Amino acid sequence: MPTPTQLIACLGPEGSFSHEFAMKHFGEDYQFRCVDGDFSEVVSLVGEGTCSYAVIPFLNSNGVDVRPAQIAIGQSRDWIWIEGCYSHLVTHNVVVTPHFKELKKVISKEQVFPQCTTWLQQWQGLVCENAPSTSAALRNLLKAPIEEQRVSGAICNLLAYKLYGGKMLHPKIENPRNTTLFLVIAKEKVPRDQEQVLICLTCPTEQCYKQAISEFAIARFPLKFSSLKGEFSEHMPCFLQFENTGSPDELELLLAKPHRHLIGAYATKNSLSTCIASFFDEDY
Repeated sequence: MPTPTQLIACLGPEGSFSHEFAMKHFGEDYQFRCVDGDFSEVVSLVGEGTCSYAVIPFLNSNGVDVRPAQIAIGQSRDWIWIEGCYSHLVTHNVVVTPHFKELKKVISKEQVFPQCTTWLQQWQGLVCENAPSTSAALRNLLKAPIEEQRVSGAICNLLAYKLYGGKMLHPKIENPRNTTLFLVIAKEKVPRDQEQVLICLTCPTEQCYKQAISEFAIARFPLKFSSLKGEFSEHMPCFLQFENTGSPDELELLLAKPHRHLIGAYATKNSLSTCIASFFDEDY
C-alpha cells in the first residue's frame, strides 16, 4: 500500500485530464487516487491526510472558470495551501468502438465542447452529449448498446484511449493552444517570502469586497491579474493575485481581517498570471 506521501488525489476515473496532468507533474515516484466524485472529495483527501497533494483544474484557456473547483477551494480556505500553478496543454481526440459506422453524436465533459469549436463547426447536425468526465465518456461508450456505439464517439485524451481502448477516429480536434491551468494543493504551508501571493475573498457584501481590493492596493500590493476577481458574488469565492511588494507586517495586518485568506505564495514562474499569460504567448 502506498503511503500518503506517495499518493496524489485527482478528479474523475483513471484517464481524466487531472490524472494526465498529475502523472506528468509528479512522475513515476507517486501513485494516484482517482476520485469518481466531486472536487470537495478530492480536496478532503489532502485535509484528512490520505493524500499528500491534490491537483485541481482552475481555469481554461477559453476563459471558462472551473467553478465547482473554485468553490471547493473556497470552502477549504482555512487549511488549504496552493503551492503552485501550472499550465497543461490539453489535447482532445474522438475515439470510437469497433462497432462504429457513422458519427452522429460526440460525448464528453461539458467544458470540452467550447474547447473544440473550430472542429465542431465543420459538422452539420452533430449532437453533443454531456458526460461526467472525458474518461467516463469513453469508458461508458465501450459498454453502451451496440446501436449507440455505431453512431457515437467519445472526446477524450490519449491517456484514456491507452487505458480503455477503442479506435482513434479524429486526433487533436482541440482549438489552437488549448490549455488548462492546474493548481497543486497541499495542507502544510510553505514560506510566504515569495514574489506573488494568492488571496481568497469570501466577502458577504459588495462593499466589503471593494474595500478589500482597495486596501491591498493602498498597502502596495498591486493586483496582478484582475480578470480573476470578476464580479462580486456572495455565493462564489473570489481569488485575487497580488504582487508581493509590501512588507510582511503589512500583509499580516491585511490578512488579519475577516473574509481574507492567504492560500498561496510562490515565485513568478508558477504564478497564476504567468501561467495564464502562457495561454496567449507562443514562446512560453
